[in-house]
Amino acid sequence: MKIVSSRGVLAAAMLLSALPAAATNGMRMIGFGPVQDSMGGASVGAPLDSATIVTNPAGMSELGMRVDAAATYFKPTVEYTATWMDPFGGSHAAAEESNRAASIIPTLGFVYPVNDKLALGIGAFGVSGMGVDFDADLQGSALLTSYMNLRVAPAVSYEINDQLAVGLAVNLMYATMEYTAAAAAGMLPRDSQGAFGFGGTIGLTFKPVKDLTIGVAYESKSFFGDFEWDIAANNFMGNSFAGGTEKLSFDQPQVATVGASYKMDALLVAADVEWINWSDTNGKDQPEFTTANTTGYMPWNMNWSDQVVVKVGAQFEATKELKIRAGYNYGKMPLDEDRAFENIAFPAVAEHHVTLGAGYDIGGLSVNLAGVWSPEAKISGSNLAEQGIGPYESKMSQVQVDLGVGYKF
Repeated sequence: MKIVSSRGVLAAAMLLSALPAAATNGMRMIGFGPVQDSMGGASVGAPLDSATIVTNPAGMSELGMRVDAAATYFKPTVEYTATWMDPFGGSHAAAEESNRAASIIPTLGFVYPVNDKLALGIGAFGVSGMGVDFDADLQGSALLTSYMNLRVAPAVSYEINDQLAVGLAVNLMYATMEYTAAAAAGMLPRDSQGAFGFGGTIGLTFKPVKDLTIGVAYESKSFFGDFEWDIAANNFMGNSFAGGTEKLSFDQPQVATVGASYKMDALLVAADVEWINWSDTNGKDQPEFTTANTTGYMPWNMNWSDQVVVKVGAQFEATKELKIRAGYNYGKMPLDEDRAFENIAFPAVAEHHVTLGAGYDIGGLSVNLAGVWSPEAKISGSNLAEQGIGPYESKMSQVQVDLGVGYKF
């Protein structure tokens, strides 16, 4: 078998390029549902609805019996421009905009207090995802891939005393993935496959003084089974492959968050600082194939760094029924500007997020609305020596709308 040329490395990057972008801090959503999103995602020290199951399960101790359901409309605008220098001395320029449809992301949670100390909960959440859909890559062939991650989380919280509560959620996950890329060079489609994953989240809330709540939460690494594809014998980039079973390991990172909220009459202010360990799951030579290359796959190297995210939000009770919310979320992009292929294929470049929302109560029923705007962000550079790409630029902006209802029993 011949050594794969640098054109093959380009195809490797394109494997990443159509995973549905359903998140904004890297590939993770800034919050879950309209209440958290309208607060910039700040929630670990401000448990306002049952979405606290996924961010800090200890917060269930403050909620009473309630159910919340919501849907998020998420639409990124993604573009790239690049020049590719092929191994034969040719120069190819391209400029494309992703035409992937918007994503609809669910949020559902239920909290049930067993007694004045113990509360149980369960939730279902769209947690993360990524991707784009370009009509053409740098070689001129269309590409489409998709990654989606759904989590179901049974949870428990216990109020130790009036100041301290602890919580635990078991994270049960299912992810799907498919891609078709570099068809012009002979790469075969990878059809939709699924993998189950598991992990856990522990948290606590502490009230040292009246009206001040401090929250701490730790979400473990999520361990997934391999995605598997049975690939026929093929000829890719002029190299012959015997075919066989191909396995890709793609876990999700551990996350640690510290947050606090303070209530001043009608005004609640909240802030979180969150660390996401991308380097462990999306770092150097990640995600990783775990089988010998008899199928024609191309190794991935996203080379992401860890990310620190700052979330701030405020809620103002304008009337007994009406609450106005606003927030801001910032996380420096975790991408490596030298990974030109990967950043064209998956430009997770969003950094700033401005949020606004409102909630209206009618008896025990509440209706909540949120909007999130992430202005255009971009990354640029080149990698002629390794990847054959001269100047490139990837950019993205995002618009998100959440609508949900809650009911307090």
